[in-house]
Amino acid sequence: MGSYREKTSKARLSVLGEFTDREFEKEYAYYQIKYSIKFVRPAVLLLGVLYFLFIIADFLLISDGRVLNVLLLNRVLFLIISILFNFWLKSSSRYGNYYLSVTAYEAVGAAFLLSVLYRYETPVFLIQSLHVLLLLLVIYILPNRWLYMVMVMSAVGFSFYLLSFGTDIVGSVREFTASIVHTVLVMVLLTVSSYRLNRYRRIQYANSKELERLSSRDALTGIYNRYRFEEELHRAIVNANRYGTGLSLIMFDIDNFKAINDNYGHLVGDKVLVEFTEIVKTEIRECDFFCRWGGEEFALILSDTDKEAAARLANRLRARVCSSYINPVGQVTCSFGIDSLRTGDDSKSLFQRVDRLMYLAKESGKDQVISTLK
Repeated sequence: MGSYREKTSKARLSVLGEFTDREFEKEYAYYQIKYSIKFVRPAVLLLGVLYFLFIIADFLLISDGRVLNVLLLNRVLFLIISILFNFWLKSSSRYGNYYLSVTAYEAVGAAFLLSVLYRYETPVFLIQSLHVLLLLLVIYILPNRWLYMVMVMSAVGFSFYLLSFGTDIVGSVREFTASIVHTVLVMVLLTVSSYRLNRYRRIQYANSKELERLSSRDALTGIYNRYRFEEELHRAIVNANRYGTGLSLIMFDIDNFKAINDNYGHLVGDKVLVEFTEIVKTEIRECDFFCRWGGEEFALILSDTDKEAAARLANRLRARVCSSYINPVGQVTCSFGIDSLRTGDDSKSLFQRVDRLMYLAKESGKDQVISTLK
């Protein structure tokens, strides 16, 4: 189990409101994208359809057929882009590509809208400004990296006023200035709101991951607990039956542990459990599931492992534990029970059989590995 300093460092946020730990940020991004896409895909389609339907207003406001054809082509193209982007999002799996593609989609949408604003025969500057504010709101709504969102909003605002400056659609300097002030205020509000929301979501995610870790880990040793063991054993059996792979279970118990607590006290007993756990962890694979069943009893779930391989591991663990010195207790021994998944087994039947084998090892003199019921 990691230290408090390691956990807080992992969840620390940068000035951009993202996790400083890049792997943790990547993990959060996958989590966010997984659920955001369910909203983004229909939102993209809706935006494309709504943008296209504005052609109805264009028919009523524009009499120049050539301009009308340009606007129709503009709206059809954006609708097609929205449909294609919707399908692309369905197959997207890399979080970096997602953020960049959303940013590109927003930039393309802004370019299409800005090109339309200056095609009307009698454009009203304040109404065009409202279109830009609506566009900023859409950019805010679509989930994206905070930095990318700020960059797109800034580019949209700057481009609109740069294109508008010196044109006939600007009624007066006062009108132009008022529009800039309102747009900047909206951008500031959306930027601050998005920043705080991004930080809050990451803090909430970090807290939920810590709660998940605490609910599945043993508080003393840091390895998995009994609750998680039951879930993992069921999952491992399902996978072994589905793919026809081997599965073995090892249960083991520290011999005479009550005497250690009685003679040295419970704090020393806890120290023995922690050091014993570290010894076992050096002998097993990363894919092996190691848990504390309760008290001084432990379990190992070995996926894709037959009974002979499990027996070799158990004997190696027994020898390693016996040869280790744990201060101030000295040497400790363990009793092991092992077996593999059989046809018709479920998690209960496999566990009960291995549990009986472990207690048979203790009753037969301790410090041994038993794999067959006598």
